[in-house]
Amino acid sequence: MRRTSLGLATGCLAYCAFAASLWLAGCGVEEGSSPVDLPKVGCAGCTVLKGGTVFDGTRAGRGAVVIEGDRVRQVVFDEREIEAAGGEVVDVTGKTVLPGLIDLHVHSLSVAGPYSYFDVDLHLEDHTKAMLRAGVTSYLDLGSSQHIIFEQRARIDAGEILAPELFAAGPLLTPTGGHPCYHGSPPGDFCIFIDSPDDVGDAFEELLPRAPDFIKIVLESGRSRSLPHLTSASMAAIEDAAEAASVRVIAHAAESADIEAALGAGVTRFAHIPDQDRISPELARRMAAEGVAVVPTLAVTDGLYRTASGTLSELDDPHIGDDVPAGVIAALRDPALLGDIATEPFRERIRRSRENALANVLTCYQAGVTIAAGSDAGNPGVFHGLALHREIALLVEAGMPPLDALVAGTRAAADVLGRPDLGRLEEGARSDVLVVDGDPLADIHALARVSRVYRAGVLLDRDALALPRKTSLAQKPTTGAGRGETCLAASECAPGLSCGPDQTCAAACSASAGCAPGSACLLDDRSPTGGSCVQGDGCDPLQQGCENGAACMFWGNGSTSCWYAGAGSDGEPCDAAGLCAAGSVCDGSSNTCRALCDPREPSRAACPGGKKCVDYSGFAGLPVGVCE
Repeated sequence: MRRTSLGLATGCLAYCAFAASLWLAGCGVEEGSSPVDLPKVGCAGCTVLKGGTVFDGTRAGRGAVVIEGDRVRQVVFDEREIEAAGGEVVDVTGKTVLPGLIDLHVHSLSVAGPYSYFDVDLHLEDHTKAMLRAGVTSYLDLGSSQHIIFEQRARIDAGEILAPELFAAGPLLTPTGGHPCYHGSPPGDFCIFIDSPDDVGDAFEELLPRAPDFIKIVLESGRSRSLPHLTSASMAAIEDAAEAASVRVIAHAAESADIEAALGAGVTRFAHIPDQDRISPELARRMAAEGVAVVPTLAVTDGLYRTASGTLSELDDPHIGDDVPAGVIAALRDPALLGDIATEPFRERIRRSRENALANVLTCYQAGVTIAAGSDAGNPGVFHGLALHREIALLVEAGMPPLDALVAGTRAAADVLGRPDLGRLEEGARSDVLVVDGDPLADIHALARVSRVYRAGVLLDRDALALPRKTSLAQKPTTGAGRGETCLAASECAPGLSCGPDQTCAAACSASAGCAPGSACLLDDRSPTGGSCVQGDGCDPLQQGCENGAACMFWGNGSTSCWYAGAGSDGEPCDAAGLCAAGSVCDGSSNTCRALCDPREPSRAACPGGKKCVDYSGFAGLPVGVCE
């Protein structure tokens, strides 16, 4: 399993403990006593942040923080002027020094646009820059294509990419047809289906070689439609397998009943606060007694509500383009792309969800439940990096004192990760440090006024990380990736290969005739190589039979793949994405679904309504026709 060692800083001045004890006692120098010499801070090669307020992850006061390399060397609290004995001195008067923020719920590959908005660009580097600029120095990805997110994590750990430290769960464990891999969608490497405890062993056999930092399970009964639900027996089997593998489990939960069911199975970490109903004080007290930690993700319902009501004020910020891709901004301003989000029934439903979530946070907080911050960045209007500032402000809106809201985004979040070297400013902690203008303890919105960010002791150039500057985060560029290997950018594949839409290197092409049989040329006008030969999975478009009710589609050149299914059958309209139910294909010229048929059937009787079976074998590269 993946492990990170904690290297403690050495050489702290001997009287640090004495100075700290004075501060902890809260008394300073008693009246009439002899003055105590102030501790001298700093060292050759250190960075000394002095003159402002320090929040160390637990408490706050006037003080100084000393950074030496990738570790915090010294933290001193004193209301008087602190003398710097050496190193680079940075005057932070009027500012607050905090631990780097930790976001416990991020979707690295989701773009925060409307649900109907599609962007072929992953924007992974853009999202990473935005988090760094916001002072997010560690984050937990709770749902991304596993071969991509684990490759990103490996490169960060190897120092090949400048980025926050990444913790990743990889695929989600959900019932067949469950959230977010609903019936009709191919699971790919985003979901693993668990329909009984017997499925757990195979799931962990697939997962554990990737060394996931967490196992994420999904408890979601559905909002607009009923969804299958993980059984208690399956949850218990997952928890037991995870405990045996020393991996933590975190559960997506939407209702208080989900919390109760998960507690019965031994699950004590939750990726959302329920927003479909209210948590009772009795349940909250049980959660506290059982050591539950909740990551509320208030920013999700808040972002959806403000998007639906036209009050997403971030879009009016003239600097929003420094952190959010231009296409996402344009999409959120386009009424045609908002779809159901812009309807009054949706606004009313999401308003109630927002109110429930805020109320449930306060109920849990008052009962003593651990609250840790996570934004669920990647959902509509929930922007990477910026959303964690919003999340912490929403915790205050819910009723948490600003100090405890800051703890949620630092120390408490680090404790959920099991990383005592993160989320705090103390001797030996990693020197992930955030400096903001003003005092977030007095005005929580000051957290968004970022002045400086140190990642492992290195001061970041925030201006250079603004998206229009197009600064690369690669510290060691990846090149020469071979066929089938993961690529995060077009330039990474070896000559003659292209980075395909599934982010693996494949043969470059301009037409399917240039691909081997069984693979089709998928063109990409953004790719310097034109297109990629994408290997199909060999499903049968006539027999169908794809997992989870997905549709078997033919792409040409003998290539078929299980793909997303729509609702319409023969003669019915295609859906907004040009999809039809399994066994039908969308006729783009009429936006009508057409049934598939077998051109080898002499009677052509397979077509409904007297239609003819038109042979598409020449294009498809296999015997298949379309009823026309």
